[in-house]
Amino acid sequence: MEIKCMKIFNNMSELLEFSSDIDKVKWKIEKEYLKDRAIYYAKLEIFQKLKKLFYDKNISIWQLKDEEVITWLDTLYILKKMMIVLFKRGIKTDNISIIMEYPLIFGNYMRTDYLLIYDRLIIVLEFGMFNQDERRSEERYTKKLQESISYRQLLENLVSSKIEVVNYVMIYKPEFSRKSNSFLNENIEYNICELEKLCNFVAHLFKIQDDSRPFHQLEYLESIK
Repeated sequence: MEIKCMKIFNNMSELLEFSSDIDKVKWKIEKEYLKDRAIYYAKLEIFQKLKKLFYDKNISIWQLKDEEVITWLDTLYILKKMMIVLFKRGIKTDNISIIMEYPLIFGNYMRTDYLLIYDRLIIVLEFGMFNQDERRSEERYTKKLQESISYRQLLENLVSSKIEVVNYVMIYKPEFSRKSNSFLNENIEYNICELEKLCNFVAHLFKIQDDSRPFHQLEYLESIK
């Protein structure tokens, strides 16, 4: 039976192929307000493709806001970077499945940003952005963290106890100002550090999964003879 969600990427190759349009338009996480960015980029092919996908999949009773499409483009941009970093570290990225916008069963129409699936592991991955109002940054993170924990608990209560369900929140910052046509170097450095933390977290959990596989356990037993 097909999993109801907006999109499933069964491996890294599918994600890179789908997000290739982001590369073509040289996508940047911009400082401008989401509503202004949505108006500016509304005619992009990838923008329209994501909107159509949302409605075709019928995953929500709520009307889609164009601002949300911009956040999808931003987070797909980050996810692509994450997968490339993991690949360079030797992680078997083609064994990672990514589920985008998953409506939680018994979740009162709540949707996760992304689920990363690897062996018997599910990572509930939520994103949030710090933008103009830095005074509310801590509040933004706390809200996203609470949402992420709630999503994890809902999933954990429904799937087999043999499946590990964990959650992670990455908060990112805008990297470019279209108005001044300049890169925000301090924010770029911040995002690099946050992406590194996310990759460390994911790689650590994947290693635990790999180490618990039967063949790895038998190889370990051989090493302690």
